[in-house]
Amino acid sequence: MEAGVDAVWLLQVGSAFLLNCGFSWLAGSWCARRWLPAGAGDPAGFDACMRVLDMLAAGVAIAAGGLSLLAATAVMGGTGLREACGMFWMMATTTAYGWSGCVAVAALAAVLALRSVRRRLPPAGELAVLLGMGVFAGTRSSMGHAGEQGLWSLPMAAESIHLSAISVWAGVVAVSGLLVLQVRWEMDAVNRYLNWMSHAATAALAAIAITGIYSGWHRVGSAGNLIYTVYGITLLSKVALVLVAIGIGGYNKFIGLPAASRSPDGVAVVRLALRIETVLLLGAILAAAMLTSQQPPTAI
Repeated sequence: MEAGVDAVWLLQVGSAFLLNCGFSWLAGSWCARRWLPAGAGDPAGFDACMRVLDMLAAGVAIAAGGLSLLAATAVMGGTGLREACGMFWMMATTTAYGWSGCVAVAALAAVLALRSVRRRLPPAGELAVLLGMGVFAGTRSSMGHAGEQGLWSLPMAAESIHLSAISVWAGVVAVSGLLVLQVRWEMDAVNRYLNWMSHAATAALAAIAITGIYSGWHRVGSAGNLIYTVYGITLLSKVALVLVAIGIGGYNKFIGLPAASRSPDGVAVVRLALRIETVLLLGAILAAAMLTSQQPPTAI
């Protein structure tokens, strides 16, 4: 029985982590497509590579969404994963949680279909991708602790904004460090891209800070709960990782990006810093996934 509980917990955390990683990549790639000028060309088959990675991210997120529903079925039924398989369809079609999960997966499936088109989407197509990601963010937020307060509540709004902001930040950092800056663009295109990236990261950080403080205090309730509960310690670990990532982002903003605007060597340093930042943000996303499997102190 203990092994079954461990398997359910691992699936719950692992699926949430992969789901958020896939969504973050899609959010980052959507921004990258907007920031690269239309006349920048297609060096080294960049568009094709971006499309394949987008499809991979969407596919992983869709699979993770299905697995997260299976884990939720096991948790609701108090069973192991094998027994939950027989209850999966009923949970997905007869509960509010299941309906929300299906809507979230359907939104990602729509994004996957749009990204599979072998040409650049027109503005209306990109707007449809953005709408699909917005539907996912809203429905996914409603499936967490914030959704218990109601769809039109302040905690729900804060959670939706927080998820979107952290996904944009993590996604932009990952896409930029692992793909965009790996390609040799003209310096004017690089400077324009880095300028947009800097502004977006600053805006995302402001949203993360405001909504994170509100949601964290709303769920933790007191300093004692922050220090002496597993939930609080996990939350502190997430915050620590984010703060280190902010430090690296600050270096990039005030030192790295100005240097990158002057030489390819500066771009290489920024790319390395972004990759380190990506690892830290992956750790923060993992901590967030672990939080979804725990009851906040204020709910106990």
